[in-house]
Amino acid sequence: MNRMTLCAAALALAGAAGASSVATAQEQERIGAFRYWSAFTSQRPEGKVCWAATKPSDQDFGGKDRGDVFLMITVYPDAGVDTEVSILSGYDYDESRTVQAKIGSQTFSFFAVKDGAWLETRNEEKQIVSAMRKGAKANVTGYAAGGGRSTDTFSLLGFTAAYNAAKKACGR
Repeated sequence: MNRMTLCAAALALAGAAGASSVATAQEQERIGAFRYWSAFTSQRPEGKVCWAATKPSDQDFGGKDRGDVFLMITVYPDAGVDTEVSILSGYDYDESRTVQAKIGSQTFSFFAVKDGAWLETRNEEKQIVSAMRKGAKANVTGYAAGGGRSTDTFSLLGFTAAYNAAKKACGR
């Protein structure tokens, strides 16, 4: 299973960081709330999936309609994936442009497909996790396929605890 397929499965399961339950096609369990972040787990046909997710604390979008927005980190132990960072924008991205996440003095470039964005390499994921553990917020800028720009601010308070809980739930 490729990275985008795995992430799309988790994105479909994503619950709001403050919500106790969300109706989804798959059973999911919220395993904890950690400040602005929550951790979840779900048993899927491909195996167990665990993730930490948050919604933006601040949003600015110059386009038309917009759905749910999340910054997520997902663990797929049966696929050998310990860390997959992704962004769900709530609109279809302009796929010819990168999505930028700025944490402290570091900037990370994500490639976009439909309403999701991912990092290219596992090394980049290790770097962004390190930055997320140390940082206070992530500012994410993306561009809509139909025009408009979004700037979302995600608090990183609670990230480390939520990520650790997700990894523990998946035996990592």
